[in-house]
Amino acid sequence: MSRWLACPLLCLLLATGVGAAESPQDARTEEALQRYNAGVGALARGDLEYALYQFRQAIRLNPDLADAHHNLGVALLGMRQPAQAAEEFSKVLELQPENVEARMGLGAAYRDMRNPEQAIAELSQVLPKKADIAQFRLVLGELYRQVKQPQIAVTHLKEAARLAPDDPAVRFQLGLAYAEVGETDAAIEAFRTTIRLRPDDPDAYSLLGFEVGKKIRALTDEKVAAYRKATELRPTDANAHYGLGVAYIEKARDSRLDEKRALLQLALEQFRLFQQLAPQDPRAPAAAHNIEALEPQVK
Repeated sequence: MSRWLACPLLCLLLATGVGAAESPQDARTEEALQRYNAGVGALARGDLEYALYQFRQAIRLNPDLADAHHNLGVALLGMRQPAQAAEEFSKVLELQPENVEARMGLGAAYRDMRNPEQAIAELSQVLPKKADIAQFRLVLGELYRQVKQPQIAVTHLKEAARLAPDDPAVRFQLGLAYAEVGETDAAIEAFRTTIRLRPDDPDAYSLLGFEVGKKIRALTDEKVAAYRKATELRPTDANAHYGLGVAYIEKARDSRLDEKRALLQLALEQFRLFQQLAPQDPRAPAAAHNIEALEPQVK
């Protein structure tokens, strides 16, 4: 059963509080309530099979018992039968159109049926009344990620993180959403927080490494662009030529094979220019070593 779908187990009409039946119809009503309460007890114990049986018996005796339909839907979700659960929650909404918990249940069923668009449509209707529930925001964030709307996902997941700052699942999903909108620094921070809260999460470590790698590549690109501009503005700047050669090598390490040779050729040219401009520089031996190492790779 989904944690955020923690609908109350209704015990509004206990068998011990019902008077003796005075007619066949009253007898059916009383038995329906007894069956219903037995189902509630079974659901509380996690005995889903018995809960299903009792709720179905209650509905057979009283088809308009909305609470029985609702909790039957909850049990069916727990049994991983979302299509049947959706039918029960829909029945509740026929009987009680404003039932918020049933609307949530229907959204959960659509989510489990892998229909995120319909799940969002149902859950959005109850958002004003459930806006302060972290797990509700988490589910919406996950769903918006599934429909390729990560910016909306970030909005919900940031609110979930505010409501439940120590929930690693929230931080993990927030990291994924940040990564999808290109906010690398925020994604890195979210994955770091996930690891702090859940130190044995291999996915968080892997994604943190991936995002850090993206940042390093972005910084390398910026490094290349900065040194290149420096050499354009001042072609005799030996330091800029040396730095640009190093930057090209760094960029080549993470480049595709077809790009690697061209980048190494550019690096080689920069080190040769450095040698011409500053033959007495302390880094001249390192430049000569780089030239010697690069020449066979670009032939």
